This record gives sequence, C-alpha cells and structure tokens, in this order.
Amino acid sequence: MDRLKFSRVLNELMRRKVVRVAVGYAVVMWLLLQIAEVTFKPLHLPDWAFTLLLVIAVAGFALAVVLAWAFEVTPEGLKRDPGDRPKSGARMPNERAYRSVAVLPFADMSPDRDQRFFCEGIAEEILSALSTVKYLRVPSRTSSFRFNTGDHDIREIGDALNVETILEGSVRKDADRFRITAQLIDARSGYHIWANSYDKKLSGIFEVQRNLSEDIVRTLFESLTPEEIVIPEPASIADISAYDYYLQGRHFLNSHTEQSVKFAVTMFTKAAEVDPKLSLAWAGLTEAHTCMHTFFASSKDHIKLATDAAEKAMSLRPDSGPSRSALGMALMVAGRYADADAEFKSALSMNPQEFLTTYYYARNCLLQGKLEQAAELFERAHQARPEDYQAPLLALSIYKRLGRKDKAHTAARRGTKAAECHLQLHPDDVRALYLGCSGFLELGKPEMARSWAERAISMNPNDVLTRYNVACFYAQAGDIDRAFANLSNIGTNQREFIAWMANDPDLDPLRGDPRFETLGQAA
Repeated sequence: MDRLKFSRVLNELMRRKVVRVAVGYAVVMWLLLQIAEVTFKPLHLPDWAFTLLLVIAVAGFALAVVLAWAFEVTPEGLKRDPGDRPKSGARMPNERAYRSVAVLPFADMSPDRDQRFFCEGIAEEILSALSTVKYLRVPSRTSSFRFNTGDHDIREIGDALNVETILEGSVRKDADRFRITAQLIDARSGYHIWANSYDKKLSGIFEVQRNLSEDIVRTLFESLTPEEIVIPEPASIADISAYDYYLQGRHFLNSHTEQSVKFAVTMFTKAAEVDPKLSLAWAGLTEAHTCMHTFFASSKDHIKLATDAAEKAMSLRPDSGPSRSALGMALMVAGRYADADAEFKSALSMNPQEFLTTYYYARNCLLQGKLEQAAELFERAHQARPEDYQAPLLALSIYKRLGRKDKAHTAARRGTKAAECHLQLHPDDVRALYLGCSGFLELGKPEMARSWAERAISMNPNDVLTRYNVACFYAQAGDIDRAFANLSNIGTNQREFIAWMANDPDLDPLRGDPRFETLGQAA
C-alpha cells in the first residue's frame, strides 16, 4: 500500500473512531483477563473456562472493530456512520459519479507577506485545472474565495458551498524557490483526507500545479483511468516575472470595474512583453480587451487588439481551452458570430464548467437571435457561478419574449438576489444596478426598480451601456419617452449596438415607433 492510500485509510479509521474503540477494548479485556487469571483458580472453575474467556475476548475484539467501522454511538443509540452512504450529493469513493471540492484562497507564508496576488493566482489556476475533470464539481472562484479557514469552520464552508471536500493550502515564495503545502479536508467531519507539499524552483510552477491537481483527483476517485483525469498540459514559462504579471492581471480582471480592467490590460501586456510565448497572457489580454469593448469603451482599437492577442494565443496553444475561448471572444466582438460559435463549442468541450466561455457563448447566440440556445447557455452559466447576477438577468428578458412567465420570474428572483449580494461588496458596480432594475420590475417592485435605475444614471450619466440598459428598463416599464431619451444619448453610431438592438427583447415595446426606426437608421 503506497503512502497516499495508507494515509487515506488511517484518516478514515480515525474518523470512524475504530482506533479508539480497538485500544479501549484491548485495555478492558487485558484487565479482565488479569482478574480472571487470579480469581478463576480460587473459585475452582475448570481450566477450559479461562480458554473460553480468551476466545470470547478475541471474537469480541473483531466484532467491536466491525461495529465501530459501520456505526457510531449517539444518545439515541447506534446509528449507521454517515460515511457509509451518500449524503446530499456525496458519493462513495469508488463510484464513478460526481464528487465535489471547493478551492479556498491559499495563505501567503512568504517572508514579507507580499505575495497575495501570487498565492491567490496559484489557487485560481488549480481551481481552473480541477474544473476540467469530467466527474468533479468545483464551485467558482467568486464562490469559494469568499471563505478562508481562519474565519470559518470547514464544515460551515462545506455547507455553504454544498461540497464534500475542501482544498486549503499555503504558498511560501522566497528568491527563486517556492513551497506549496496543500490539504484536502472532509467537509462533513473536518478530518484531513490527504496532505502534501511541493518544493521547487519557480520555473516549475506549472508542473507543480498540474501534479497537485492530479493528486487531488486520484484521492477523490480511486477508479478513474489516467485518460479520465483530464488535467491540461502545463504551459511553458521563460520568466517567472511574466507569470507574476499574469496573475495580477487575473486579479484585476476579476474585479469587473472599468479601472480594474484597464489595470488588467496593463498587467497582461507586461506579461506578454516579458515572455512572448506565455499563451495565458495573450488569452487574458483578449479577454480584457473584449471586456473593455463590451462593457466600458467600445472601439475598433479594442476589437483589433483582442483579435491580435487571440491569434497569438492560438499560435502558441491551439489545443488550449483558454486560447479557444479567447478566439471566440475576439470573433464575437468582430461580428463573426458563426465562427465564434465554433470556438466557444470547442472551448467548452475541454472545460464544460467554464463560466466566462459559457456566458460569452450565450451573448453570442443572443446577438444572432438564437433565443432558446442563449437562454439555455445563460442557465448553464448561472449553474457554473450561482453568485453571478448577469446571466439570470439577461435570461429574464429572453424568457419574457418566449412567454415563459414562470422561468422569467425565477430568473428575476435569482438575479436580483445575486445583484443585492454583489452590491454589498461592490456598491459602485453600476452594471448590477441597471440590470437589477429590470428584475425588480418583473417581481412587482417598480419603486425599487426606478430607484436602482436613477441611481445608476446618477453614478455614471455618460456611460453608453448604462444609458442603454436603463432605456431597456423604461421600455419595459411603459415609460416610452424616457426610454427614447436615454437611447438618444448612447451614440448609436457605435456598431456593436446594431445587432444587439435588433434582437434585444427588452426593446420590443419600442418597435414600430418611428423614433426607433430613426435610431436604427442612425446606427
């Protein structure tokens, strides 16, 4: 039995209290045998009585161990150990069925405690690698990174994220070496299932990430074949500072504000300059320019920069999910929707749980008027990242056009709840406000909806996307004049609004009005 299996068996014996029962039983029986040896002869008991007691003791020991494995002692009596049966989605270790693991942010154990981006990025890359495994469910970064074991009990985190296991760890980066220590913990009992440490030069960071991910999958799935452990091949890196810049870019991009996305563009650009062969940097740069063009500052420059970066990523790693997804984004903003579909499909075949690929694929379908497919993809995106407010609120308008009132109401409820939670952490996120107001309107809360719309305009009056989405809200609310007043301020000469306006269900109340036709001609 190798060290990994021995550690797993020992932890399970400890969790089920088998060792405690065995030791306790042995001590009690030793005392009884000592007493029997002293008292049986004065009591004139036959010689075979001591032998019988010894046989009963040995048989009882085996029975006690078996019962300790299968049952636990409670105030209500013996109960079958919960580890013997599935619990709320939990599966037996040898079953080829879905398991679940949440990856927490890694602690910074570096001498100067100045490696936050690096530690956070390592955990995110491991999370991304694990999410490619077919039978493994992995909560998104934004779900799991809210927690750390310093502030929350492991079982509390497991309940909140609905997972069986938790991966926590730490990173110590010093000069040209790093050390990662990781532990996989049973979220029901709090006991360690597996632990390991990896100590290498910084140039080996991708190899360690892959090895760590594979070790976790082997721990959770004893029956998977090597082909089913689909951990992507590690990227290559020539300079660790390029990876540092890349991880900082991911951090800023995850903040989803215009300023942070601009910082992300800067960091990804530096990463690509330091190491032009780092495909992840080019894919990140594509995503950042796509985000800037789609949400903040649409321009031909962002389209070209996104396209150039995507082509570079594909030239370096054409078999990579991030490269394929990046190309899909670039093709989408360039208006090549059918080609973008093919790339998004290819990326999802490599990682079906990837939120951004699914989300942008849904947007691409909506741009083409494929409402059924767009709604399905928005649903899948919401399942991949339940705390995201965008996917359900965009699906809301589709369900309304399709006449699916129940689904529209459900999407509104999910989306507004996620938007409210998001605004507690990011009160300056205008996008949550202008998408959320349509959700409140659907839920029969028009005053709340108008409050959010007005708040969004007051915070960012010159932003075209804010004006556009608030116009969508007023159109749905029946305030047609205010809808057109906001649309007139968006600068409809911008090409990206042409296809979106043509297929946006929220603008249906405006169609047929001469002012709408004028907007289309101006566009």
